[in-house]
Amino acid sequence: MSLDELTNSDAVVEALQRCDVVDLGASVPGFGPVRDYVLEFDGKYYHPGKVASVAYGVQFPDRGVLPASKLNKTTADIALVFERLNFTITTTVKLRPPKVGDEYPHRTAIYNVYGGNKFAGIIKFPRETVVNAFSDEKGPYSDEPPNLVAPFEYRGEGQTGKQRLDAPGNKMLEEARRNRRAVRYWYRPLGGVFRFVTWVAVLNRAQVWSPDNNKELRLEYAFQMMAVPSPDVQTWPSDVQSLIDDQEITDTSPPKPPAQNASKKDRQKTYQEYLQDIGDPPNSDDEEPGPTRRGRNYYRRSVKSRQAVRVRANDECENDRCTGMPGDTKPDGTAILEVDHIDDRARGGSDHPTAMIALCPNCHATKTYGRDRAAFKQHLRARLAALHR
Repeated sequence: MSLDELTNSDAVVEALQRCDVVDLGASVPGFGPVRDYVLEFDGKYYHPGKVASVAYGVQFPDRGVLPASKLNKTTADIALVFERLNFTITTTVKLRPPKVGDEYPHRTAIYNVYGGNKFAGIIKFPRETVVNAFSDEKGPYSDEPPNLVAPFEYRGEGQTGKQRLDAPGNKMLEEARRNRRAVRYWYRPLGGVFRFVTWVAVLNRAQVWSPDNNKELRLEYAFQMMAVPSPDVQTWPSDVQSLIDDQEITDTSPPKPPAQNASKKDRQKTYQEYLQDIGDPPNSDDEEPGPTRRGRNYYRRSVKSRQAVRVRANDECENDRCTGMPGDTKPDGTAILEVDHIDDRARGGSDHPTAMIALCPNCHATKTYGRDRAAFKQHLRARLAALHR
């Protein structure tokens, strides 16, 4: 007994008359939810597995209905059987595409509606070109989604070992970047539900060092994203358009950060390796470097600049007047520090370690909101000059 033996179109038509019309997302006893592929006939929708089972019994009455357990086919394979018989197969994502704001309690609920993969962080729904990027409380945004009015990072696919660009999810995001295709960004906070938060454009990517589940450093891909109004590229703001680097990017791995117990000499050596890789700071009259098409990749430099500052800081606030670091650490065991520009980027601040400093949350807030923040910035400039020597 095999579904490959189903070759009679009339048997399918008779089976359709015996089967109930279904709603998208509904569950059919014995066959599960109407997910991913849907059989369409006379403007009505049917569960492909159920129809296939009944049609088999119609074509082979001596054998009877083919039990669901004997179908031995994926929903995609069942869809192909019907298409070979010239029946129309559509998908739930085509009939009812996700809308911004849609919520589901968990990934399984999304899978039960659209199919695809319910575990991978970067997927496409069946027969769709749109990429979906999922982020939850295990990522860097545990309590709320990232700031959607500024670029933010999304880490690539791969839980162990060095991440590869040819991994399915990373390849999808890379293609979205190269072709300027919008990505659905889904987010779930700690204790919350998954929500289709916004469409995003993939601006750029870079390799970064990050601890894995065993706290061993490995290279990951950091994709830079930014919210856009819709998948129509014509609606994307000019500032987003200007930030997109859709050219070929050659990966240049940043220097590996030193061990936490490394000597000051070893840290200084690594810091100098970063500076050599990053290049000299721009002159005051120079414009900040643009994307690759103008000779240099801005995002790769910004990531390396932040990493260089963290190496220099050695898990300590670089303000010599700091009143105390937080008592806790990040989940990976590193200090809670915020790498900040002495002068805001919007006001001409350079994206180079010579113009950036690592501050604890308290000092960072003082620099941003303090009554004497102007004098504090002056002190930090002098401090930074001493640190960079």
